Amino acid sequence: MTTRPSALHPDLDDTRNPAPLRVAVISAHTSPLARPGGAKSGGLNVYVLELARQLASLNCDVDIFTRATTVSQPEVTQVQPHLRVIALTAGPTDPLPPEQLYGHLEAFYEALLNFTRRDGAAYDLVHSHYWLSGLVGARLKALWRVPHVVMFHTLGEIKNRASYG
Repeated sequence: MTTRPSALHPDLDDTRNPAPLRVAVISAHTSPLARPGGAKSGGLNVYVLELARQLASLNCDVDIFTRATTVSQPEVTQVQPHLRVIALTAGPTDPLPPEQLYGHLEAFYEALLNFTRRDGAAYDLVHSHYWLSGLVGARLKALWRVPHVVMFHTLGEIKNRASYG
């Protein structure tokens, strides 16, 4: 892996390697393009999209990998310069609760690898959101030999206690 400090810190410009940092963001169970307030959309997808927008504004190339939840959803959506959302077919094209999504993670992982091979994409960092995406991200980290950052956003046990008393 080659570090690219200029992508994150312009004052540390490395003219020998001007390529931007490439980040693969994994958000398997919720799409950042989903309208907030839906069945499986809210704070997490808003957070993932805003974080990706900020990274893209720093000239990082960001691809957010999510699961397709409608048949009409395009595979690639260019959100803004340096930021794409890639909707992968993995299981039924319906929103699924996390406990059902687990059984489709292998298909999600394989679809992600197939996309990156077709696209020629190579990444410097994997950033996963939620534990399901973290499982996929851990495999990508090992395969691509890059750093992996995982954000959990909620602690399930605490969330369940608050929701169900």
